[in-house]
Formats: sequence, C-alpha cells, structure tokens
Amino acid sequence: MPKPLLILGDSPSCSSGLGRIVRDLAIRIHDYMPDAFRVATLGYGGAGSIDLPFQQYSIQGMKDFLVPDLPIVVEDFARGEECVLLCCWDVSRLLWLTPEACPLPALAQWLKAYPLRKWVYGALDAEGPDRGLSYLLSQSYKGFDRVLNYSSFSSKVTGYPDHLPHGIDTKVFYPRDKKEARQKLIESGFKGLTHKSLLVGIVATNQSRKDYALGIQTVMELISRGYDARLWIHTDHLNRFWDFPALVTDYKLQGRVVITTNNFTDEQMSSMYAACDVTLGIGAGEGFGYPLAESIASGTPVVHGRYAGGDEVVGTWMTVEPIAYRYEGPYCMKRPVFDVRDWADKVCLIVRGYRIQTVLDERFDWDNLWPKWECWLRKGLK
Repeated sequence: MPKPLLILGDSPSCSSGLGRIVRDLAIRIHDYMPDAFRVATLGYGGAGSIDLPFQQYSIQGMKDFLVPDLPIVVEDFARGEECVLLCCWDVSRLLWLTPEACPLPALAQWLKAYPLRKWVYGALDAEGPDRGLSYLLSQSYKGFDRVLNYSSFSSKVTGYPDHLPHGIDTKVFYPRDKKEARQKLIESGFKGLTHKSLLVGIVATNQSRKDYALGIQTVMELISRGYDARLWIHTDHLNRFWDFPALVTDYKLQGRVVITTNNFTDEQMSSMYAACDVTLGIGAGEGFGYPLAESIASGTPVVHGRYAGGDEVVGTWMTVEPIAYRYEGPYCMKRPVFDVRDWADKVCLIVRGYRIQTVLDERFDWDNLWPKWECWLRKGLK
C-alpha cells in the first residue's frame, strides 16, 4: 500500500520559490511513484488549484510558522496510518516540530503520540559560528528522522551527508535570441532601453537577505564607468523589507529602472532573462537560487557572491570574493560583505567577451535529477 506523504511548505499554487519546490516534488511523486506514496500538500500563501493532481490543504491561522492545524490535516489525510511529513521550509521555522520545544501543549502531545516520520528538505544558505550550525538550528535538525540538503555546502555545515538540488525544466528555460528578447522588452514599455544598453537583471524576493543596495550600487558604478546601464528588477512586493520606489529615488536612478511584480509564465521569464546582458545574484547566501539557474539556462551569465550553495550553480569564475563577513539574527548566521567595484569588474569582463558560463550544468535539469530524488525517497521506506 502507498504510504501517505504530506509535504509541508509554501502552497504549490503560490508564486514563491518554496511553493515551486513543493509543486515540482509533489507532481513528480504523484506521477512517478504512485506505488510508494500517496501525496498531499499543506501550504501557506495560496488557495490551491484544480489543475494540480493531488490533495491540497491550506494553512490557516499560522503565527511564526507554527501550524496548529497539523494534527487535523494529518489525521484527515492519513486516517491513522503512519505518515511521512516532508518539510520544505527553512529549518529555522521548524523547531516547534520537536515536542519538547513546541509551545502548544496539545500539539506537543500529538507530536509524541502520532506515528509520524519527519523528513526535511530545508534551505541552508549560511554558516553559523565555527562553520557549523548555530545552537538553535542544531536543535531543530535533531528533530528530524531524515535530512536532505540542497547543496554540498549545506551538507558540510549540517553534518548530514545527503544533498540534492532541485531542478528546472530546460525545455522551457533555454537560450533565446537576445536581440529578439530585448526588442520585446523595449516594446513592452521599458523607456530609454536600447539594443546598445547594458541591461542588468535582478530576480529576487523583497526580503532582508537580498542585498538590493548592492545591486543598485553596481549599476551606478557601471554608469560612472561610461556604460548606458539599465536595471530590470523582478520581485514579489514593491514595498516590504525594501521600498523600491524610494530606493530608486535615493540612488537617483529614475528613468533607468523597471520593476515588475507580475505573475509571468516561465516562457516569459526565460525571454526576459535572455534580454539581459547579465543578472546579479544579490542574496547574502543562497541555498540553491532558482534565478541563478534560470538565467544561465536562458543563456545569460550571472554574477554571484562566492559563498554558500549559489556558488555551486554559478561556478567559481563568475563569483565575487567577499571582503568581510558579519553575523546576524537569532540563528547567528554568517553573511558576506562585498565591494561593489568587484561586482562591476565582473560585469565589465562579461561585456568585453571574456569566457562566461551560459550553459546550465546538467545536474540542475529535472530530467537528469529526478532519478536521484526517487532513489532518496524510496530509501526512506526501507
């Protein structure tokens, strides 16, 4: 009999990267492993979709990523059977799954009593002190029966050896004609953009770990070097951690920046990546980084910091060495500090035609990656 497998994370119907991971995994498990698992999702940030071929539950009343309705959902889905809970959130959000740390007595008691296997596929994008896990994160990891890391970087930090990236569909993200893609962007209303402009792209959520100031300062540095530099930003919110209209005004880049928050199709996104001369991975660390892989697969090189899992996607030649590090937050995570001139130098090398990576490593293509995922999932049933 197939074992119930409930994937906890962002909703598969929402536009976030974590939602996309949940959707990709759930579809493939449903399609390719019906003998092993009966799959459902429990997700935040989306209402669900009739187009998805599996049961979808929505998280209600969540606070600080604690999900009080987990027992109701598991018992409705699994009907008392042993259930695998595959968590696709950062482990920093999941300490409450350890009964001793759970602040809700009834939920803690249920976690002790119910036959629940807890697996986690969590993004780890930074080291703690001494290149290992901080105390709180280590306690959270200990609450899981199986751990799968995004990257070899993550596995070295956590001490758990298993690691697999999540993939992209290279039937959709593939190199396109740059001139044609650029013309589409010009016709869409990007004023001032020409085929001779140096177009820089940034695709990232509006959150504290994305260093948009670094990206904008890189564009300013390129302008100071005589380039007609323009910037396309694609994000989820105009005003959350960063206030983008204010940020553009503060740096006096009005008329050179277009910001989109649309729910573009993957085909549209691939074309927009292809219209750029370069994209910037401005995260202060990446577990994997969909935009990095998508940009390279679409034929556009990426500049990224030489740190964490994103380094494994981009390749060493196109990464920038940090000049310093700092630690932040309750989990004491190590974050890189960069000199914006080093980022501009890398972009200039690309413009001058130096050797660049514009072919995505086949490790990140779902067609090549899925057999390894299936192997890892089946091992958990033994």
